[in-house]
Amino acid sequence: MANKLLSFLGTTKYLEACYFYDNRRVGVCQFIQEALLEFFCKNWNEDDRVIVFLTEESKKKNWYGKKEVSDANFEKGLEERLKEIKSKLGLRVSIKDVEIPEGRSEKELWDIFERISGEIDEGDCIIFDITHSYRYLPMLALVVLNYVRFLKNVKINGIVYGAMEAFGPIDEARKIPPEKRTIPVFDLTLFVGLFDWTVAIERFLETGNARMIRELGIAELTPLLRESEGKRGTSLKKLINSLNSFSEKVSTCRGPELRGVMQSILDSIPNAEKELENLKPFSPLLGKVRERFSRMELRDDVTCGLEVVSWCLEHGLIQQGFTILRETIVNYVIMKKLNGDLREKQNRKIAEIMLNNRHEKIPDEILKLWDGIREYRNDINHAGWREKYLPAKKFESKLKDFIERAKVLML
Repeated sequence: MANKLLSFLGTTKYLEACYFYDNRRVGVCQFIQEALLEFFCKNWNEDDRVIVFLTEESKKKNWYGKKEVSDANFEKGLEERLKEIKSKLGLRVSIKDVEIPEGRSEKELWDIFERISGEIDEGDCIIFDITHSYRYLPMLALVVLNYVRFLKNVKINGIVYGAMEAFGPIDEARKIPPEKRTIPVFDLTLFVGLFDWTVAIERFLETGNARMIRELGIAELTPLLRESEGKRGTSLKKLINSLNSFSEKVSTCRGPELRGVMQSILDSIPNAEKELENLKPFSPLLGKVRERFSRMELRDDVTCGLEVVSWCLEHGLIQQGFTILRETIVNYVIMKKLNGDLREKQNRKIAEIMLNNRHEKIPDEILKLWDGIREYRNDINHAGWREKYLPAKKFESKLKDFIERAKVLML
């Protein structure tokens, strides 16, 4: 586990320039890697590493200087310059070059993928410089990063890019004295955060599981909120907590608490969107959540219960769906026939007796629905340990049928 700065080196005869990042400025450098060493590596130790990926040609042109290769671009190549900066600043970080192919075939692209991922170890903290990534390399780099994040539990501390094009065409940039060419180094880590939140919200809407949203949490959004005029993220935090709470309450069938947490989600979204209004790509993600929850009818505990059961069916929570649907029918009887408190144990006991004994006050179709649900619910809750148990494939289609019948009868 180590800090690693990964960078690419091309064959271009790069212009000298100064670099600016996070309110810090580094004086004239021939290569951006010189500035990055000063920006990021001052507190790194000998276990940490700067790794420069280069082709055979870029090694000749820019890694070595004219002392090693007569037709190199510069008197001093990047290798010597990095050693000088390391000595000047008293840095302990190690420096390594890794040769990669040109990427002229699919096989070579896979080779590049393996060489980059091979330099990343379990638990590493990575800063990725894509300034001199050639053509396909920025995309490939992002694929590698997401691959090792999952496979090796890697943390991405930064994706940076030195924007030489800020000066316009190269001929115009050459007219500017090196000490006045201040190149901004952009932090593109925001896009990794956007990718994570896209996956997390998609996973929640597809599976009903908000764990990834919870794990990202408000702490992961702190650098993003800095871009949002310093707003604290109170509503965003409330929304994250509400989504996670809803996920937990559905999976554990906490019926009495569902309507409140669903309303909390709907109430939190508008203010959460305002907190991210300067981060426009995030707003549509929250819009997806709003779109799904705004379709839910939360008028009372019967309508809410049926909405939650539909959610369970959509997200493969079949056992929870049968349990909540059964209790929603009990709620219906208490509300319509007993006019009592849904949480009172005696009311629930009376309602179940009325249903089981086919009480004359309860419509026949409700009683038929109750009987059917009871059979499937008992079978699934006893894990099939019965003399005659039902096949697994029947539960989803039957739950869908029960929901449709329930909505006709109880809404």
